[in-house]
Amino acid sequence: MSDKLNDLLSFIEMYCGGVCREVLNMLMKTSKEFLDEEIASELGVNVNEVRRALYDLQTLGIVSYRRERDEKDGKFIYYWYANTEHLNQLLLQRKKLVLKKLEERLRLEEENSFYRCPNDGMRLTFDEALENDFRCPKCNSLLEFYDNSWVKEKLKILISSLREEVVNEEKTITS
Repeated sequence: MSDKLNDLLSFIEMYCGGVCREVLNMLMKTSKEFLDEEIASELGVNVNEVRRALYDLQTLGIVSYRRERDEKDGKFIYYWYANTEHLNQLLLQRKKLVLKKLEERLRLEEENSFYRCPNDGMRLTFDEALENDFRCPKCNSLLEFYDNSWVKEKLKILISSLREEVVNEEKTITS
């Protein structure tokens, strides 16, 4: 299994759960379309769990279906397949969301001074510490100044790296 596929499957598992990972892995291994019952049988998973996973993956735009009407009873039959065309755009969108959150966190770290409880590790902004008379709201210990320069440096490194990835992937997608 390629590293990119493994990373994607790990991301899907964190985002949607283990059944989604298994379903997507099965669909991506082949270009064949599957009925939800076939997927459930192949994976040994309850068909309702497979359907839930398929709907979650469809909401993300990673899987799609083709619908046909059964000639015998007139019900619709859904044939599911991996939609890999949309995958890069989805991952880029998620990376942009993470980048935005990291930038917001960096802004918070840069705009505030922090104080920390030496006993339970609770961290408060200067304003919060002032409201509590520089005492921990949990244990009433005296708060100590917290040097967050290492947090800011780590965030800057992560932001820089992720921003570079986003720019490179945007170039790849638009090419």
